[in-house]
Amino acid sequence: MLAPERHAIILEEVSRQPAVSIRSLTERLGVSRETVRKDIERLAQENKLHQVRGGATGIRTHEPPMADRSQTNPEGKGRIGAYVTKTIPDGASVIVDSGSTTLAAAKALAAEKKDLLIFTNDLTIASVLAPAAAEVTLLGGRLDFSENATMGLDTLEHLARYNAEYALIGVGGMSARSLFTYFSLEGANLRHMMAERAQHPLILADSSKFNVVGQIAMKPLSVAATLVVDRELPKDIFEALQAQPVEVARA
Repeated sequence: MLAPERHAIILEEVSRQPAVSIRSLTERLGVSRETVRKDIERLAQENKLHQVRGGATGIRTHEPPMADRSQTNPEGKGRIGAYVTKTIPDGASVIVDSGSTTLAAAKALAAEKKDLLIFTNDLTIASVLAPAAAEVTLLGGRLDFSENATMGLDTLEHLARYNAEYALIGVGGMSARSLFTYFSLEGANLRHMMAERAQHPLILADSSKFNVVGQIAMKPLSVAATLVVDRELPKDIFEALQAQPVEVARA
């Protein structure tokens, strides 16, 4: 089998499932592990897939619908929400990103906290946190109906006026090679600014985001942050984070 044929099959496999192993590809292609490894390396260099230890994953160009994400790993997101509740005190000021994991954290805060000062671009999260808030500021901008959240330059400009003690930030994916990624440039820029505007940014990433690669790499953080996860990080991701100002906390 010629290399272009193998490459087409490998790309087909990573498009059909979250990750594919070198072992399964050797069985499918009938070639050696070394040949498959070199094929994956070549495709990764061409930005057609993402190489991970023992296999490959696809590069995602869009995020699954919110309804689907909310049903993914609810137990893990619940543990992250419980960690956030223990960390953030009553009366704190908090920037809250849109997303299913931040929504889980918002629900946990709403059940336990009071007198919070909330800044968020997510209309659903604003409503959820209202019972626990002394004040809610909804960041203006273009409404993304699929997320029920505001986006764009106006949202960035509005956010730039505020500082907060904490920020709750989601990511599209996380990998050793690309670290934190998202699916749009404006989404990545908004999350970066949320981290920059907070004294204590908390990056919330349940295990369904491990070795997921969005098409936009988020800018490196210039502030110290805490990555809150529900399971132990893969070794390669943990090692890659050692060079970043990021502390890892397992909920």
